[in-house]
Amino acid sequence: MSRGNEGSAGIRERMQELYVYDLYGFRPEIKALAGVLYPLEIINCFATGIYQGKRRLLVVTHYRIILVCTRFGSPAEIITIRRESVVLHAFHKRFFTSSLEFDTKDSHFELQMVSRRVLEMFSWAIEQPLPK
Repeated sequence: MSRGNEGSAGIRERMQELYVYDLYGFRPEIKALAGVLYPLEIINCFATGIYQGKRRLLVVTHYRIILVCTRFGSPAEIITIRRESVVLHAFHKRFFTSSLEFDTKDSHFELQMVSRRVLEMFSWAIEQPLPK
């Protein structure tokens, strides 16, 4: 199993293991994501969607949820949320406008226009037991 801190190649290898490489293997956010992962941090879910009007890559690891947005000519915008702070999660499967959402005690996050293929993976990744 690939680990997160192997750079972009390790992230792409993990995408292949999760069968999402064809969806996200060429996203520009991967380079920025490789710079923020912890050593040996395992990625359990990849998804892209629209959050606050911007296309973002959502990644769920054992420890946290990472939202990455890149724009040409600007530094990457990265939001991290600790997994233990997630109190509620859900997904809505629709034909063209599927979405996923999760709540913390302070905020509500909803990604719209998410691929239907990754909705169950998101739920599975959030429900994984936290490492000790």
